[in-house]
Amino acid sequence: MTFSAWALDGLRSDPVCSKCMRRSPLVALVLAVMTAPPVAGQRLAKPLPHWEPLLQGSDTVPKAPPVRDYAWEGFAVGGAFVGILGAAIGSGLCGSDDSYSRPNCTVAGIKGFLIGATVGGVTGGLLGSLIHKPPPDDPEHP
Repeated sequence: MTFSAWALDGLRSDPVCSKCMRRSPLVALVLAVMTAPPVAGQRLAKPLPHWEPLLQGSDTVPKAPPVRDYAWEGFAVGGAFVGILGAAIGSGLCGSDDSYSRPNCTVAGIKGFLIGATVGGVTGGLLGSLIHKPPPDDPEHP
């Protein structure tokens, strides 16, 4: 096997490849120009301004005492009263059934109580929350 000077000279003596070497910087330049705007879009945006509240001590503003009301009392009274009324209505409607066998009205009474207690409790709690209790240190209140 023999080597010639043309084979050792390589790509420089080949006229086709010499044009290729002149084009590669041009191709690199075109690719850089084409991809620069999308790459510029990948930059991080400026951070948004944010506001941090000033922390104040708890002793600067006195906290008002909570206003007490009759919400729980209204819930209990309304739930008990309307629940018992619902149980009586449920049992009464069950007892007036025209069927031949005497039905067991316990389940109907329990359902009536639960429905009545729910409706009465919510209504009593809402109405009780509208009535405020007097302060405990009121001398006119027993």
